[in-house]
Amino acid sequence: MNACARKRGSTLLLGSLLALAPLCQALAQDAPPPAKDASSSDAAPKDAATKDAQAKDSKEPATPPIKQEIDACKQQEQQQGKDAGTSAVKCTVKALFQSRIRSKNRAEAVEMTVGSPPMVIDDTGTPGPGDWEINLTANSEFAGGQHRTDFPLIDINYGAGERLQFKYEVPYVFVAQPASGGTPGASAHGLGDSIFGVKYRFYDNKDTGLSFAVYPQLEFRTPGGSKVISESATGFILPLIMTKEYEHASIGANLGVETSGGHQKYFASFGAGRRLTDHIALLAEVAGVDLNSPGDKHILLNIGLRDKLNDTQSLSASIGHDVYSGSNEPSLTYITVNYQKVFGK
Repeated sequence: MNACARKRGSTLLLGSLLALAPLCQALAQDAPPPAKDASSSDAAPKDAATKDAQAKDSKEPATPPIKQEIDACKQQEQQQGKDAGTSAVKCTVKALFQSRIRSKNRAEAVEMTVGSPPMVIDDTGTPGPGDWEINLTANSEFAGGQHRTDFPLIDINYGAGERLQFKYEVPYVFVAQPASGGTPGASAHGLGDSIFGVKYRFYDNKDTGLSFAVYPQLEFRTPGGSKVISESATGFILPLIMTKEYEHASIGANLGVETSGGHQKYFASFGAGRRLTDHIALLAEVAGVDLNSPGDKHILLNIGLRDKLNDTQSLSASIGHDVYSGSNEPSLTYITVNYQKVFGK
């Protein structure tokens, strides 16, 4: 090898060097390794072996997570006595499908606070500075032949700062009343009443997870809306909202009054939410409306689920039923499905 090195400096023997290069390489591979000097061996850094191992490991390709899942699934299937070929196809499809789901952006866990929609109760949360939150909702309440369905109900929210939210919502309403006491049944549809509101979170303790907000709202007939659908009188809604968040759960409560046509209606609600996984939350609530009117009072129990599709989209649904209704009112069943999209994040 030393002779080859000396010849490398001479341009006149370049051709000979190229001819001898394969022979030199073969000799170098066959030659025994040089003896190590004891003193230099002792002085070698202790982490040399570690660095070599790390370099070797870095060159070895890691097993893809999907393949690991397929292998684990196939092993489980075979332990259950399933056919190897069928197991391979089933496990491959399963792993690829689950990989598509997991590939969605879930950097933050699902929102577990109980809030509208799909629930009745409101929470203290706001979209955030400059962010838009759009809800597209289908909401139905029915008993026998009587029903009211809001679809679509469009709910638009804008975050003005960390603690302030502006909201506007308007539904397209379908109503039906069955025939009763000689009165023929009737049905109608059209634009329902609009609601404009401002939510302000006036207390927010991030250390304890406790927050309070007020949410004044004005309900009025939508210009061009149906006079049959509209409740005619302008209404004012004022709830006080409390939310308490824990690591994997939350509770919330509302207490307020609604005034319309000179009448006051009191309402209250309490709810709890639990995060089941990073993208699924379980929601539950008890809500009462017209609490000061024994004949018109409704107290309902509502159960819901929220699925976080990614950081800007979620899908939620709830189903509920009156556990108490006044003498003038039937016991209603409630179903709500909501799609939410956030812009600006």
